[in-house]
Amino acid sequence: MEKIKTKFNSLGIKYKIFLYLISFCALLLLLLWVFQVVLMDKIYENVRVSHLYKAFSQIESVIVDNGNLDDIDDIAQENDTCVMVIRPNGFMVYSSDVSRNCRVHKMSYVEIVEIIMETQNAGGELKGMYTRKNPFIPGRQPDNSEINDGRKSLMYVREMKNGDKVQAYIILDAYLSPVSATVSAIQRQLQFITIILVVFSALIATIMARKIAKPIEKVTRDAQQLATGDYDTVFNASGYAEINQLSSTLTHTAEELGKVEKQRKDFIANVSHDLRTPLTLIGGYAEIMRDIPGENNAENAQMIIDETARLSTLVNDLLDMSRIQSGAIPMEKVRYNLTESLRRTVNRMNNLLKQDGYNIDFSADFDVYTTADEVRISQCFYNILINAINYTGADKKIYVYQQRDIGSVKISVTDTGDGVAEEDIPYVWERYYKNKSNHKRSVTGTGLGLSIVKSVIKEHGGHYGVYNTEEKGACFWFSLPVNN
Repeated sequence: MEKIKTKFNSLGIKYKIFLYLISFCALLLLLLWVFQVVLMDKIYENVRVSHLYKAFSQIESVIVDNGNLDDIDDIAQENDTCVMVIRPNGFMVYSSDVSRNCRVHKMSYVEIVEIIMETQNAGGELKGMYTRKNPFIPGRQPDNSEINDGRKSLMYVREMKNGDKVQAYIILDAYLSPVSATVSAIQRQLQFITIILVVFSALIATIMARKIAKPIEKVTRDAQQLATGDYDTVFNASGYAEINQLSSTLTHTAEELGKVEKQRKDFIANVSHDLRTPLTLIGGYAEIMRDIPGENNAENAQMIIDETARLSTLVNDLLDMSRIQSGAIPMEKVRYNLTESLRRTVNRMNNLLKQDGYNIDFSADFDVYTTADEVRISQCFYNILINAINYTGADKKIYVYQQRDIGSVKISVTDTGDGVAEEDIPYVWERYYKNKSNHKRSVTGTGLGLSIVKSVIKEHGGHYGVYNTEEKGACFWFSLPVNN
C-alpha cells in the first residue's frame, strides 16, 4: 500500500488529473447501475408505499369532514389503488375497485374480518405483500419464484380513529407493476451509456489534463532556468488566473533576485576596494619605515594606525551584520535616557568634525526614556549620522530632531544634500546598497550601515524610513517604544 501511495505521489499533475476524472466517471457509472438496476425494484416499492400513505390521508380527510364519498373513487383512480372502508362492526362504508388484479375485492367476508383482527393485533396498522399464488400474509415477503410471475401486490390496512375510538378500517390494495422489463431496457441503455461515457470521459480527461498541466510545466521549466542563476527569466505562462498571478509573482521575484545579485557583486567590489586600499597603505608605510632611514616616525606610524582602524571598522560592520541577522548577538535591553545618549553622540561627532567645518544641530522637546540595548541603538544612530555626513550639502549642515509621540519616540536625521533617487528609496536599507551619487567627503564602507539599522530597529519593535525633504536633502528616521 505504501509503495502504491509513493508511486501515485510521484505522478505528474496531468496523470493525476486524468486518474481523478476517470475515477469520477467510474463512480458515476457505478451509482447509475446501482440505482437504476439493482435498487430499481426497492425504489419502486417505496414510491408505491408513499402513494398508499398519501391515499390514506386523503380518504381520512374526506370521511372526517363528511365530504362526498364519491371523492374516494377519484383518490383511488389518482393513486391506482383499490379502496375499501369498513366499520368496526364489519359494515362496508365504501368500496372502489379500480384494478383487475385487486385481491381485496375477491376476498370473502371471513377473510376481511381476519385481516381486520390482524390489524387490531398489530396495533392498528398492517402492511404486507402477496402474489396470485399465495394469499396475503402480514409482514411476508414473496420469494423470487413468486415475483417472477409478474403479479405482486401491496396491501395496507390502517385504523381511522377519532380520539381513542376506532371509526373505520381503511384497506388499500396497490398492484405493483412488473419492473423486470423496465430494468432490462435500462440495462441495455446503461451499457451503451457506459461505453460512450468511458470513451468521452477518457477523451475529456486527456484534454483537460494536458491543458491544465501545460502552463504549470512551463512555469516549472522557467523556474529551473531561474535556479541556474538566470535572473533575466520572464515567466509568461497563462491560461488561468492563478497561473497568471504565479507567473507575475515569479517574474517580480526574478527581477528582485537580479537586483540583489547586482548588489552582491557591488558589495564584493566595494569590500575588495575598501580592504585593498588600507592594506596597501599599511604595507607601503611599513616597508618605508623598514627600508628608508629616518622614516620610522610618529607620522607614518599614525597613518598605519588610522588605516588599521579603518580596516577594523569595515570588518566589524560585516561581523555585526552577520551576527545580528543570525541572532548570535542578544539584545541587552535596559531602561535608559535616550535623549541624553543621542546628545552625547552628537557632541562627540561635532568635536571630531569641527575642524572639517561640519555642524550637527540637535533639538529635543524633553528627555525621553526607553527600554532598549543602548549600545546597539547608539550604533544605529551613529550609522545614520555618518550617512548624513557623507552626503550632506556644501553647507555641511546636519539636523537631528527628537519628536515624542503617543507610546513612541521618533529620531530624524536630515542632511542638505541631493537626496535619494526615488527608484533607490526601496533599497537603501538593504544589504550591499551603496549610493553612487556624488558626496562631499570620501565615503568608506561596505554598504551595511543602514542594513544594520534596519535589523536592530526591527529587533526592538520599532520602525524606520527615509524620504526626500521639500527643501533639499534626505531625512532618515527611526522610532522606538518609550516608557514615559
